[in-house]
Amino acid sequence: MKKVTSKYFSESEFKRCTPPCSLQDMEQSTMDMFDKARQLAGIPLVINSAYRSVAYEKSKGRAGTSSHTLGKAIDIRCYSLETRYKVVAALLKAGFTRIGIANNFIHADNSEKHQQGVIWLY
Repeated sequence: MKKVTSKYFSESEFKRCTPPCSLQDMEQSTMDMFDKARQLAGIPLVINSAYRSVAYEKSKGRAGTSSHTLGKAIDIRCYSLETRYKVVAALLKAGFTRIGIANNFIHADNSEKHQQGVIWLY
């Protein structure tokens, strides 16, 4: 099995996620896109949540079919208007076509199993 790598995101960052996970739970293509977004944004991207198991999703009352369960999604902490703009612009330039915007985080994923070309609000 090939080891998942990242230029900007460390294993310890994934351990601090809610729920804790591993860089190895993620898809390499997803991490390549997040590395590109981080470079384009020019600011640190702090991870709130990344991989989540189907069981975890269901324990929170969700269907268990989110892109997080595929290792193809990250929620990025975001508290200011300026940061939100930089992050969303970088995600779009990096090729993400699925973005969710909340008051304090931005979700992005590259799941092919879900609707493309969408930005939603929480």
